[in-house]
Amino acid sequence: MRNLALHQISLAQGGPDALVRFAAKAGLKKVCLFTTSPLTEAGEEMFPVVAAADKKDFQSLLSDNQMSIINAEYFPVMPGLDVTQYEAALELAAELGAKRAVTHIAETDNTRIADQLGKLCEMGRDLGIEIGLEFTGFAKGCDSLERAVKLHRAVNEPNLKIAIDALHLFRTGGTLEQIKAIDPLDICYAQICDGPDFRQSDSYGEEAMNRMIPGEGIFPLRDFLALFAEHVDLDIEVPHYNHAPDFDAEDWACQAIAASKALLSSALPFPSNHNKDN
Repeated sequence: MRNLALHQISLAQGGPDALVRFAAKAGLKKVCLFTTSPLTEAGEEMFPVVAAADKKDFQSLLSDNQMSIINAEYFPVMPGLDVTQYEAALELAAELGAKRAVTHIAETDNTRIADQLGKLCEMGRDLGIEIGLEFTGFAKGCDSLERAVKLHRAVNEPNLKIAIDALHLFRTGGTLEQIKAIDPLDICYAQICDGPDFRQSDSYGEEAMNRMIPGEGIFPLRDFLALFAEHVDLDIEVPHYNHAPDFDAEDWACQAIAASKALLSSALPFPSNHNKDN
């Protein structure tokens, strides 16, 4: 069975250190975490990050637990911000062995998107890491799979790849047929969660932070997973932040991991004759 990764926000309590220890205890070998975080309205980091001062200790923690980082977050292209501001966080991600850095596109000016996304790809390439382009309904510069495909072609950087989150796909009107039309090598990771319906919306932020465990909703996740080749990393992203005071974050994450493993074991293998013309 392919190795699954656990996203930091699926473990709603604790920071990146706790994530690595928990993931190892749960039998996983991969995680997604933050080396830079979006800020709240109060100017505070929304998610705990790996601090540069803790780099050596964290490298040892990863090594001791035989853990690797598939995705470092979060490096959005935004109005009024130059991506060179991410240099230190991107370098830290690379030094921790991250496979890629994740970006969303909040900028809506096409010229500036091309410039900033191209620059981010160049920064990543110099450090030996991919850039994962993740579309969401609330990042207006790249708010659909169709838009992500167009941006990928326009920027045309070898280390830029497309990311597909199940929730974002279905909330933005995306389909499995659209995924089938993409060159499999252009996709870098997919994120697993479930949902109660297929409504389209550009205002589902609360749901994005409070998702359903795979198998509890109606998303066609078996068919979804069957569309990704072996090189595509699979990430369990099932946060639950609107919880009761006695909420057990580790128990929730264990349920999400078990359900994701069961789902993956039942998914059909990626067809060997698949190509982008299918």
